[in-house]
Amino acid sequence: MAAVASPWAALFHSWGSNGLSLQNEPVPCWTGEPVRPQEVAQAIADSAKGLLSSSSYDAKAAASHRVGKLVNASLERFDIARNGEASADLTAELLANDVPRKLLECLQALEFEDRKSAARLLDVLIRRVTKEGGEAATQVVEYVRTHPVLVSRLLEGCQNEEVFFLCAQLVRSCVESEELTKAMLEAGSAPHLLGLAAHENFEISSEAFGALQNLLVSNKRLSAPYVQDNFAQFFTAFHVLLTQERNYVIQRQAIRLLAELLLDAEFQPIMSEYVKNAHFLQIHMNLLINDSVAIQLEAFHIFKLFVANPFKPPRVQVILARNRRGLIRKLRTFYDKQKGDENFSADLTAVLDALAAMEA
Repeated sequence: MAAVASPWAALFHSWGSNGLSLQNEPVPCWTGEPVRPQEVAQAIADSAKGLLSSSSYDAKAAASHRVGKLVNASLERFDIARNGEASADLTAELLANDVPRKLLECLQALEFEDRKSAARLLDVLIRRVTKEGGEAATQVVEYVRTHPVLVSRLLEGCQNEEVFFLCAQLVRSCVESEELTKAMLEAGSAPHLLGLAAHENFEISSEAFGALQNLLVSNKRLSAPYVQDNFAQFFTAFHVLLTQERNYVIQRQAIRLLAELLLDAEFQPIMSEYVKNAHFLQIHMNLLINDSVAIQLEAFHIFKLFVANPFKPPRVQVILARNRRGLIRKLRTFYDKQKGDENFSADLTAVLDALAAMEA
């Protein structure tokens, strides 16, 4: 599929492939009032509120510029005193004045450059947890935990065509931290991102799926219990991605992600439950005859789990046995589709033998 032109492409490259970065762009020097951390934080909060209440274009532009200058003042302070007491004081004041939430609420209303600066400041606060630790990290985690509306605003931004890229990148930064991953899961980020991964806008769906993948894979010790506790809801939403043929890229990425999760040791209890479900089996049998060879092969890696399960429920056993001849005919063609892969050929042979031994 051809790449879709994006107004965020240049912005992405300016931040680098690993997400938002403070080191790739110079921070403008702020030489005006206010000076003390509490004054800066309060001024950002007030200016963000003023931006949302402004009615005319000129007033909005002026308010946006004011927010941008104040945010850059904070970024400069973090850059100068990144590991010092002054940096910790500024973090505390920004959180005390609810600046992260207020910046997210006005993110769309900010001018482009000011929006970039606001996103960078939010990323700095997140990375106080993921990179630095200490008291400031504890403060950020507690703030996120006690302000679930923050996660809601962030997820809402992931579906906004003007700021979805920024918000998806912030989600990815959050899930680098085990503590913030837990807060994201508790706030309902997984079902929200699953829904956005099926969005009709390809760019939004791609960014949402990337954020979802990071959420599930980065901390499997946390994501596996979440999926197990929300088994029916999670897979109802996830299977929409598997059957969404209009978005081939997401469909293929989703089936590959599912295989990765089910074959992981942390997800073993989930895999055991998954392969007992006859409806799930039928989904993957249909994917074996998908028009795309790549999706057929990805589907095989999940289908083989149903066949290999030594504790098949009667309904699963009946479906496999009744369809064994058609399945065998189809699967024999897979040898030519994956030549040179000895492990794949061995798995395929084992599945064929198991199907052949079944009684109708």
